[in-house]
Amino acid sequence: MADKVSRIDDRYATVEKYTTLRGIHHDARRHLSEAEWNYLWCGTGDEVTLKDNVAAFDRYRFVAPLFAGIDNPNTQTRVLGFDLSFPAFIAPFGGEAVFHPEGHLAIGRAAEAAGIQQMVPVAASYPLEDIAAASSVASVFQMTFVGDEGAVLDLMDRAKAAGYRYICATYSPIRQWRERMMEDRFSIRGENGPANFGPGRSDPAPLVELLDFTQPRWNWQQAARAIARAPLPCIVKGVTSARDAHAALDAGAVGLYVSNYGGRTVDRTPAALDVLPSIRRAAGREVPIIFDSGVRRGSDIATALALGADAVALGRLIALGLAADGEHGVRRTLDLLQREFWTTLGHLGCSKVEDLSDAVLHQSELSLAR
Repeated sequence: MADKVSRIDDRYATVEKYTTLRGIHHDARRHLSEAEWNYLWCGTGDEVTLKDNVAAFDRYRFVAPLFAGIDNPNTQTRVLGFDLSFPAFIAPFGGEAVFHPEGHLAIGRAAEAAGIQQMVPVAASYPLEDIAAASSVASVFQMTFVGDEGAVLDLMDRAKAAGYRYICATYSPIRQWRERMMEDRFSIRGENGPANFGPGRSDPAPLVELLDFTQPRWNWQQAARAIARAPLPCIVKGVTSARDAHAALDAGAVGLYVSNYGGRTVDRTPAALDVLPSIRRAAGREVPIIFDSGVRRGSDIATALALGADAVALGRLIALGLAADGEHGVRRTLDLLQREFWTTLGHLGCSKVEDLSDAVLHQSELSLAR
């Protein structure tokens, strides 16, 4: 891995199909139908939160000190016990076979080649066991805490048996109001829907109900009980306030995942980046924090880390790579992101990831986050 980092600038000489993320975006759009594109790119309601997630990054500016550039910064880091070539995970997004038939199988192979870890959702298009067998980096399984508690625990046992090392616990109690999908009458449910539950599987009936959002609400007490009984350590996804951070840690979480699900659950909630600093202060420095929602560039990764994240999770960008060119598209997406992050570190005078702090951000913008 160290050798890979040391030669990162040599790859500028490589002849490649995609020279920028913009090219990948273009091909993905070209390969998908209007309904498939809307599924990838939509938010809920008026998509205010979706837009705000991106706009929040645009408000920040870097301070690039004169004569302080680093010619070969080290992008490696360690998060949740994983050695990462750069501070990123694959986000746990479902329905990915819409974008390419191999879905998370191809994504896992690309993540392994890039030296990062993969989070796998319960709504994946392939069984969690098949995804785990496709690479060595399918390490975090995202579980929705809804429905029958016994079924949730059974599925976590399956994840442990398949070799996953963490559970990512999240909660989505009601359906999402995604008008672009509604207008298209688009759904990934049914015969071609997620593979970890539903028709065609021999799982107990309660597993069919895992994403039936009419199920009774879970509360923090029930979540804490499930976390205590879980066969693997749990991180909690969907944290958007200091209150949620405290509740998740009190419930037994070993890490936090700051996310508003890319603006895909409820509209007009704050941009995820805007709440990140307060969550870091609430959690303290030692609690691992993963961040998503709005990351579009390698420089965005640097901004998120400067504001308190330990790593980001990549969702829409990975889906774009998958739609553009399958496994190769995902590999190239990760390569370009790491290279831009590497370049950003160097210009900011950071020799390693741990050097990133709010000192690299323009103070007038930073004051808004406080």
